[in-house]
Amino acid sequence: MSKDENVKTIRFPVKTDEKLVIIANKCGLSKLDLFVFMVDYFYKTKKDPRDLNDELLKNAINRKTDNIVAFIRTQEQEFLMPLKKDSERMINSQLKIVDYFNQYIIAHNKEQKEAYAAQRKAIEEIVKYLQIIDRLQLEKRNLKARFKSILEHYVSQRENLNVFAKQADKDELVRFAREHLESL
Repeated sequence: MSKDENVKTIRFPVKTDEKLVIIANKCGLSKLDLFVFMVDYFYKTKKDPRDLNDELLKNAINRKTDNIVAFIRTQEQEFLMPLKKDSERMINSQLKIVDYFNQYIIAHNKEQKEAYAAQRKAIEEIVKYLQIIDRLQLEKRNLKARFKSILEHYVSQRENLNVFAKQADKDELVRFAREHLESL
């Protein structure tokens, strides 16, 4: 600032001077420097110093706010609404998949589980019958072997008997064969 202090003089009330001193002290300026800055401020901003509400500032803020709101609405229309619609479609698709899964897949799995249980039961029955057949086959072989030994004994003893053998020996041989056949 220029230091030529006595170029022009302004007279104002003492109360205004007190306010001017307080403002100058807050800003760290002299009264003259503060006055020069105030004049420059009002000159550059073209504001009316009588307008305490600062309508120009309000209008500028409102314009900026309106621009921001318009930008947000544009973003909402271009990005958020399509994203929301896509999300809703995706959620509906997922719900349809879950319904299909619950309706068909779970029912199919239940049927498969029941079929598996029935197959398992049938296989267990088959194994049981095969074991019985195996045991009966073994018994049949043992029975044949025992029968064969009885028959072999009978044949060998019969050959040993001749025409002159006693009837009691023949009866004893028949009784022995019958007893062993009965014990089978």
